[in-house]
Amino acid sequence: MKPSLGPDTISYDDFKGYLGMYEHYLPAKIEGLDQLRLEGVPGVLEMRRKDGDAFLEKTEVTALVEWKLKHGTYRPNLAKLVAENKSQEVRTTTTSAFKEYAADNSKFAKSITALSKLKGIGPATASLLLACYDPAKVPFFSDELFRYLHWSDAKSKGWDRKISYTMKEYKDLFEKLQVLRERLEKESGQVVKAIDIEKCAYALAKGVQQYHEHGGTDDSDDQVCLMKGPGGSPAFDEMGFELDYDFISTCHGPPRPLGKRAMAKLDKKREEGERKKKIMGGVKDQAITTAEAAWDDRVARDLGIAYHEVGMEEYEEWQKRGFHAEPGEFESPSQEEKDRLVRLVTGSALRKGSKHR
Repeated sequence: MKPSLGPDTISYDDFKGYLGMYEHYLPAKIEGLDQLRLEGVPGVLEMRRKDGDAFLEKTEVTALVEWKLKHGTYRPNLAKLVAENKSQEVRTTTTSAFKEYAADNSKFAKSITALSKLKGIGPATASLLLACYDPAKVPFFSDELFRYLHWSDAKSKGWDRKISYTMKEYKDLFEKLQVLRERLEKESGQVVKAIDIEKCAYALAKGVQQYHEHGGTDDSDDQVCLMKGPGGSPAFDEMGFELDYDFISTCHGPPRPLGKRAMAKLDKKREEGERKKKIMGGVKDQAITTAEAAWDDRVARDLGIAYHEVGMEEYEEWQKRGFHAEPGEFESPSQEEKDRLVRLVTGSALRKGSKHR
């Protein structure tokens, strides 16, 4: 993950972009459970709070645990343990825990401890129940959120960091989330909820996982663009050019056999390569692929356009304007020049308006 997307540096625009991608990465089979966790149960708790004391029914806790298992790592024994709780015990325990939190939300740890007295409910699941009571300030102790908020730690292993699910870890997560939430609110002037940061972290983690499954690597510019999605904020490469999401999204996934259209495109590229070679005065045995980068660079500089905007039409325009290459101009470039051309070529096809495809 790029350093600029870490919890200490992520901008509000990038945060909103990844938050908007949450539904994109959510498995379709749990959409109903997700609606229950994000809207249904919190809404019911709000109504109960207005009528008196808020509490959770056993069926609601069971449904939330099912969401947790299907949303993250599935642990079948956990569901069995939770099912052993008596309905009245669930009501009494959740009522007491929510009351304690309402009286002094700075002592959230006491409410987590109280909820953890139920069978099968540890700090992580208890945080889920309390997060439904106060989605604005209480974070769910999810794997993705914990690893994201601890990204810059010295012992961090990124998305593979081991988690012990202890109260100490949750307290640390809680404090780190408040720091990020307050910073984003101060920078944007907008309300940022704990649930929003949880969803953003989920999208970041799942986006990386999906990207790796398609052969991508960490910290690449196209990874950031792909994860932001079609409706996300613009992504730029290291040279400052905006990337083309539509094109990048077609480049990832299982390789497809070359069809007639692809073969025709390759033939056209070869034909254009020969025409460019003739315009630039390339010698007969000169390899087009190694020289074309230098040719494109010369055309771009003479026409005053970006490197990736150079296509066959630009070569013809360059020739019409009376430009020409000097004999031997592109032969035996220095290592410094080779390195510069490599930087120009790298990722040029991924930019918006690119003619290098």
